[in-house]
Amino acid sequence: MNSSQQAMPFIDSNGALMNLIKIAGFAGVALVANDGLRDRDRFLVLLNRLAWFGGGYALLGLAQFFTGLNFVDQINIPGLVGGGAGGVDSRAGFVRPESTARHTLEYASVLSVTLPIALTMAIHGAEKRLIFRWLPTALICGAAMLSVTRSALIGIVVVMLILVPTWAPRVRKIALFAGIAGLGVLYVAVPGIAGTIMGMFSGSDSSIDSRTSSYPAISGYLLVSPWLGRGLGTMTADYRIFDNQFIGLLIELGIVGSLAFITLILVSSFCTIFRRRGTDIKISALGPAIGAGILAAALLSAFFDSFHFPQSIGMISLMIGLAGAHWNLSPDIVDIQPVNFSSPDALTKPAKMQISRLLLVLLRWWFVVVLILAAFIPLGLHIRGASGVFYTKFDIVFQAPPGATKDNALRTEASSTVHYAAMVQRIYQNKHHEADIRPVRAPLYGTGMRDIEAVYLPSSGGQWQTNFNKSQITVEIVKDTPEEAERRATEITKEITALAIAPQTDTGVWKESQITTERVAQTIPVGYIDVRIKYALAVLLVLALGTAFAGAMSLNKFVKWRHSKN
Repeated sequence: MNSSQQAMPFIDSNGALMNLIKIAGFAGVALVANDGLRDRDRFLVLLNRLAWFGGGYALLGLAQFFTGLNFVDQINIPGLVGGGAGGVDSRAGFVRPESTARHTLEYASVLSVTLPIALTMAIHGAEKRLIFRWLPTALICGAAMLSVTRSALIGIVVVMLILVPTWAPRVRKIALFAGIAGLGVLYVAVPGIAGTIMGMFSGSDSSIDSRTSSYPAISGYLLVSPWLGRGLGTMTADYRIFDNQFIGLLIELGIVGSLAFITLILVSSFCTIFRRRGTDIKISALGPAIGAGILAAALLSAFFDSFHFPQSIGMISLMIGLAGAHWNLSPDIVDIQPVNFSSPDALTKPAKMQISRLLLVLLRWWFVVVLILAAFIPLGLHIRGASGVFYTKFDIVFQAPPGATKDNALRTEASSTVHYAAMVQRIYQNKHHEADIRPVRAPLYGTGMRDIEAVYLPSSGGQWQTNFNKSQITVEIVKDTPEEAERRATEITKEITALAIAPQTDTGVWKESQITTERVAQTIPVGYIDVRIKYALAVLLVLALGTAFAGAMSLNKFVKWRHSKN
């Protein structure tokens, strides 16, 4: 809703709508897992398959590590085109496997989620042969250790900190000896891996520096809309990459949305970790395993943008659904009779009953629905009054003196004047404080700020690898009125021109030998960036109706609960 009220690029507004659809899809995964696993056998079958999926996923990663081949890029599906880069990444001379993931960090996240499930199924799977019980666990642990990424190792530590206290003393001793033996095998089988792992946790690292260097920009983006954020999916790589999903959620969903996500993670994990399921030891042990998977995935989200990777967010959604399924299992583990799908009323009859029940609740508590809908009216009026901004962008080019080019502009090289342009830009920047919110490639109005200016040296590189090869200064201005934008454009142009001439005049450079400036656009191009009020009102209507229906149903349940207590 916020993304439609703010003047944003069309691609960002559409991205917010697409992310709503994506989140709805992943919510479906959680709901199906929560409501579709109502008996013990189906619950255990899914978790057993999840453990073996993790083992196969890790096996592919191990094959990539030892062979240096991707394997996945050899799969050709007719009608589809591969979106990955192909090949494999490396660190310190070792291959960084990805299995079928898009990135090593996503690979590490999936391994961390499946490890506690595989481990618990192995410990309590006495009905299977020893090798089949422990093979998925061994593959996942080996793949995590050889992933050459800190995230996988941190995930293992989190899982063990949660699971080990729930184990019997005998299991702890066996796990300790098995862990020591496994580390010894890796040390001998893969020379140099121990030193690489130690080096990842000591000293400075470019990946850590790239994350911390973006922290000053957080406050600038957050001040635009601190409570509700700028809109889910609008903080793309064209603005800035934080490599931290919690920071991304704080900017996109604000304080309210971030707290809601953290609450969902904590409730779903703690409800399974601390709840015991009667005398069923296996089901009770799977509670901490599911909680460990959720917390490990959530913690690793602090090291990369997990919502941008489908396997990562998909596994988080599945584990949250499994937490609900674990809670829904009866303490007595009573199997629910399967639905007879051959009957024509098997699906339509329950749906009709739910609709009839909802209508009765709404009729009974109609005044609650009206009051909640009325509470949204002021917000709707505020949205209708939202307006766009005026935006301009132009370049001021630095030209070498005619004597240096012999009246041939084609002989002018950017390197001869780009350093002087950078010096002028720094002088201007020292005189005028600018918010550290300038996007990498997106237009300045996409930040959501209505009164902001940016004067910078354009870079043809990215966020972490700059390339200043143009001898020019780019100016972007966002204002509420076109007159203000034009006035500031004229003032900035005059000031930069004066700053470019002053050092040369002070040092006695002849006028004919001075570097000169010229604005590319003689007429300031000021455009109006409108907001998408209709989209915002449509989203508000859906939110108001959902809140009204939920409020009426919650009140109805509360009244029934009070009557049952009395």
